[in-house]
Amino acid sequence: MCIVHSTLRDATTPYTGRCTTFAKKTEKGMKIKLNESENSIKIKDGLKNQYLILKILMILNIANAVIRIFGKQTTEYGFIEYICIGLGIISLVVLFIFLFKMSTAENIHVEQIRRLEEKTVFGKKRFALELKNGKKRNLGNFKTLSDLIKIRELFKIIGIEN
Repeated sequence: MCIVHSTLRDATTPYTGRCTTFAKKTEKGMKIKLNESENSIKIKDGLKNQYLILKILMILNIANAVIRIFGKQTTEYGFIEYICIGLGIISLVVLFIFLFKMSTAENIHVEQIRRLEEKTVFGKKRFALELKNGKKRNLGNFKTLSDLIKIRELFKIIGIEN
């Protein structure tokens, strides 16, 4: 329930203040910050939670495929079982990529970064940090051109090649 902290003169006075219960959570500025004292980059984009949900879904797909085909002879397989086998194999590959090729680290030391990778996908530029351990940390795309310029300047200051 929204509580109005001002006193109303009468019932027809419009309230122009903001309801604190449903306050809009917006972050101004970039989601990538340089911590000079620790010589690291802090990334706030919620990627860890998104990847956790995707990993759980891949594990559920694999479990569903195993349950569907467990205990049946190969001669008893129908169309649905072959689809489940295909989905299980695809889920295994995607889970492998999420576990061993992608990083969700929110605090990355500058020494761990090899380079900034830039790709164009469907006309939008996407960025990823290639780490020295072989993993990639996706940065996504930036909404405004000023954010893009700031991020390039930040990595140029740090000394990370593009």
